[in-house]
Amino acid sequence: MENLHPMTIKQTAEAFNFPEFAIRTLVKQGRFPVVKVGTRVYIIRSTFEDYLKSGGERYDAKRS
Repeated sequence: MENLHPMTIKQTAEAFNFPEFAIRTLVKQGRFPVVKVGTRVYIIRSTFEDYLKSGGERYDAKRS
């Protein structure tokens, strides 16, 4: 359950050494699932890791 830790976009950028603007763009494009609470967006660490491991394959909710 340790990989279910939700992170903000800024925290995700720092943890993965990834540009913050790029993560925001990916979120807007729906490239991977996120948790939205009001205007805030949270990314589950393991979800982002899986996205990177898959080579940036687009998320398909029908396959999940």
